Amino acid sequence: MHAPDSPDSLPVLVVGAGVAGLTAALDLAALGIPVVLVEREGCLGGQAVRLDKLYPSDHCGFCPVWTDAAACLAHPLITLHRHTSLEGLAEEDGRIMAQLAASPPAVDLDACVFCGLCLDACEARGVPGTIKMRLEGMLSAPDTPPVPYLNPVLCSRCGECAGACPTGAIDPLRLDRPPQEVRLPVADVIFATGFTENDTTMVPEYLPDSHPDIFSALDFEAWTSEAGPNAGRIARRSNGKTPRSIGFIQCVGSRDQRFQPYCSSVCCMHALKQARWAKRRLPAASVAIFFTDLRAIGKGYEAYARAAAKEGVLLVRSRPGLVFCLPEEGGGSTPAVHYEDTGSGELITAEFDIVVLNGGLTACPMPGRSGSSTQTGSACGFCEEPADVSRSVVQGSRAAALVAMRLASRTGGGL
Repeated sequence: MHAPDSPDSLPVLVVGAGVAGLTAALDLAALGIPVVLVEREGCLGGQAVRLDKLYPSDHCGFCPVWTDAAACLAHPLITLHRHTSLEGLAEEDGRIMAQLAASPPAVDLDACVFCGLCLDACEARGVPGTIKMRLEGMLSAPDTPPVPYLNPVLCSRCGECAGACPTGAIDPLRLDRPPQEVRLPVADVIFATGFTENDTTMVPEYLPDSHPDIFSALDFEAWTSEAGPNAGRIARRSNGKTPRSIGFIQCVGSRDQRFQPYCSSVCCMHALKQARWAKRRLPAASVAIFFTDLRAIGKGYEAYARAAAKEGVLLVRSRPGLVFCLPEEGGGSTPAVHYEDTGSGELITAEFDIVVLNGGLTACPMPGRSGSSTQTGSACGFCEEPADVSRSVVQGSRAAALVAMRLASRTGGGL
């Protein structure tokens, strides 16, 4: 498709700057179609930037996202709006009108010098997690370091971080300012809003949030990441000791009529990846995955699962019924899993120094989109259906192609 003849040609709105949204935006821009890319967070890459490694290659999870992020930032046909969400869509005079809400960030990227003094001031107040360093620096230049992010729920607005900032880049009171409403006419819409990890407290039989060594899957990813607080070392959160055993429980909140009846699809491979890396770092540790049905659907995925078994990862077909805590010698407690081994029919209770709850991923909402993608925009990535990184990239390209064909049919052009 040739570049639009009129400089006033309407852009395509891409909602979400995860791997699917980045792919869609770059494909459209490569066809000469202007794009407005909106991201509700301050950084590009979505959930993928939280991953230490990507299966089945086990390569760095950040590197491919960084490449696409840098390409989006540099492309003249892509306009990025961070801290911005889509509130709804309406049709006016035959055009699609997008209602956007832009929230002022608490940290001014242009003024931040990445010194980290705000973190020291906040941590001195004893409220961990209020300020975290996040990859928002990618939005101003791909080679800048992470910048502070204020958690609006935990932040008390005390102003200690602002007082410690040498450049006046932080104003926590911005968190309470109402978002600015923006109305934007667009030619079409691509939804790439991604997913969220459900609150594991919905499954009380697994004692979520009751023991420091019971993790959600993404929390465990962050805890063991080579770029995380332990620099890749696997340790118990309760006492800092090296775990002797790790258990992964699958389908937590998924395939469950109480919560989500569907399979989240990507969780099996995610657990296999984490289990393999745990086994490689801790060869003497016992590592087990409790699964309902092992889904390894994708190029090289079945071989990846077989390799995990050969490396010593124990694959147990079972839906554990209970997680509880047992006292340890010298004080403290350790999680224990009660389950039936469906292969032998035996009821077993096993202690694990770390338990990881995996599953229950929910697609983020797509405001203004009707039930049919042919009516209002196209969807791609996890918000369309459970999809991992590689599948989300394919779906992002597919959504861009569908939009390009729709635009061509309206103007009488061709691809």
